[in-house]
Amino acid sequence: MNGVVGVSAVGNRRQTDNDDDPNDFLKSFYSAYGVGVTEVTAPGGDSIFGITPEAVNGRVLSTYPPEAPCSRRREDPGIPAGAYCFLQGTSMASPHAAGVAALIISRFGDLDNPQNGKMRPGSVAAYLEGTADSQPCPTELPAGYASFTRPAPAGQEGAPQECQGGPGNTSWYGSGQVNALSAVMHASGNG
Repeated sequence: MNGVVGVSAVGNRRQTDNDDDPNDFLKSFYSAYGVGVTEVTAPGGDSIFGITPEAVNGRVLSTYPPEAPCSRRREDPGIPAGAYCFLQGTSMASPHAAGVAALIISRFGDLDNPQNGKMRPGSVAAYLEGTADSQPCPTELPAGYASFTRPAPAGQEGAPQECQGGPGNTSWYGSGQVNALSAVMHASGNG
């Protein structure tokens, strides 16, 4: 869809693949995927396959309404109304990508144009994808991974979940994981 960036989610488990990049994380078990659907990936948590010493419950810490129940709540004593909760989902990954998009606009938007410093959505998407850290498909999946994953996208029903494509563009990770520093420096991360 024009003007929309498809974001898949990764957890904190490093994947087994054909390169030595320690920042290649396995797609979260719940995340959608698809050729032409996923443009980039971002941290979204994974409570089944993403539990590591660095992420003891596999989830992402997020702001949370202080009055809402959360079994994984964290309070900030310095901020009376500040509450946080460990969550997971593409609803955690998408804000990571949106934050990087906002940084791109703040850095490269044109203040002299009538849109008051904004950029065309296609330009923002191109920066986001062009500065993402490319990630290949995994060569090995953890035991039981396939039994937890989402069904295949529309038109591919009945097919097992499979990562397709090369390191610069895959069905699971698109152009790769968003990289805020590369984006604001406009340094190519995908190459």
